[in-house]
Amino acid sequence: MSGLLLVQLGSPAELNTEKIAEYLYEFLGDWHTIGKKLFFWKFLLRHCIIPKAKFTSYAKYKRMFDRNGFTEMPLVTYSNAFLKSVREALPEIQVELAYQYGCKPSVKDALAAFAAKGISTIHVLPLYPQRAGVTTDAAIDLVLETARQTGFKGTLLFANGFYKASAWVREVSDLIKPYLQPEDTLVVSCHSIQEHRVMQGDPYKDDCEASAKAIGELLGVTPVLAYQSKAGLGKWLGPSLVETVQKLGSEHKPIVIVSPAFTADNLETISEIDDEVAEIYKAAGGTNLKRVPCLNANPSWVKAFTQEILPDLEFVEKTF
Repeated sequence: MSGLLLVQLGSPAELNTEKIAEYLYEFLGDWHTIGKKLFFWKFLLRHCIIPKAKFTSYAKYKRMFDRNGFTEMPLVTYSNAFLKSVREALPEIQVELAYQYGCKPSVKDALAAFAAKGISTIHVLPLYPQRAGVTTDAAIDLVLETARQTGFKGTLLFANGFYKASAWVREVSDLIKPYLQPEDTLVVSCHSIQEHRVMQGDPYKDDCEASAKAIGELLGVTPVLAYQSKAGLGKWLGPSLVETVQKLGSEHKPIVIVSPAFTADNLETISEIDDEVAEIYKAAGGTNLKRVPCLNANPSWVKAFTQEILPDLEFVEKTF
């Protein structure tokens, strides 16, 4: 039996400041996140940044929980439901899910689960449609480093990105259709990254532009591509989602926002768009904003993922 390891970003394990601090330290402490290795960065995180940031983040998570009736982090709920459905669709394969930061199971836990079953050949797929140093590369490097540290004995094969898959484009487009009316402007919002990464060869911007174009062509519309969740100094990819909704709001245009860089809803989609972005849009004069949910564990998406996308992916062996 072969193994399939799905890697998801992660989130705080629980809704409290201690677990949020742990998540922030792991996520922001990964050099892939900030784009460079700084010897003093983790010290600043632990003693200067996170002591304040954990309370700001807690307030956002708490608001999201209260407004939506969540009992656990939505990323965990949707990712675990997706895992369950994929396992049911692929009974001949041992499928495990690992989170990079915060919640469990970790990559170490997943590799141990494969080893316990005697599975030595594992196909690894980060659950990010577009390729980027901060996401897919970070996930791949984490799996390789964990395999080295734990003395994993076996073969690891990796696939990187699946935005080109026609089945993915179709599934995202099908999610949009019930929300999109002729008078609406479709806004495709992707998580932003620093521009210097793109100048250094990161493929993320090209992947996002190709994704937006493919989705628009299938729907017969011309979407507006924007970038959300800028954090930190430096120049980031734009136009920003905030600037975009302010402009569309001032023109009193109804909008539909989809975030195809995420496969599962979490704070960045539910809270940021439903609360923060929606308030900015309305303050600018906007009248109607609709957010399209992520693919999550939609049965049609699971079927497309297991029957069309996975069989066509190219998995490449990497040594560790």
